[in-house]
Amino acid sequence: MSDEPTLPSGPGFGLTFLYYFSGTALVTALLATKTLGIGLDTGLPNLYGTAFGAVGGLMGALINRSTTLELPISSRKTFRRELDAALAEMGYTEDGNAESDDILVYRRPFLRQLLSGRVYVLIGEKQAQISSRAIHMGGIRKRLEDSGIR
Repeated sequence: MSDEPTLPSGPGFGLTFLYYFSGTALVTALLATKTLGIGLDTGLPNLYGTAFGAVGGLMGALINRSTTLELPISSRKTFRRELDAALAEMGYTEDGNAESDDILVYRRPFLRQLLSGRVYVLIGEKQAQISSRAIHMGGIRKRLEDSGIR
């Protein structure tokens, strides 16, 4: 086994799609049954559930899947300072209670964290890896590029 730490890899596209597809399909089928008065035996609620589930699953997977960003760095100290500033703009603070010394964990206040998740950072000698939800990675990348990283 290697002693090098690795970032936690959250759910990718497939698992995230399945999660949002099944939830949306179930809710849509139940709502179609109750609001339209159509019985499940007709198959229409299932058809609506499948259609809306596919759209909901695709949107959920594109927005909330976990992705990893790898950046070349020249100085760990400079990168850390720029990263802290970029994440602070987005409302993230470093979690001092994180289990690992090698992996930095950033989170938002409790209520905002429920909808946004955490940001995991592994800073090496020449490269940094950042892992979070896809929707937040765009903001992180943009803020780091604006500060001169990359």
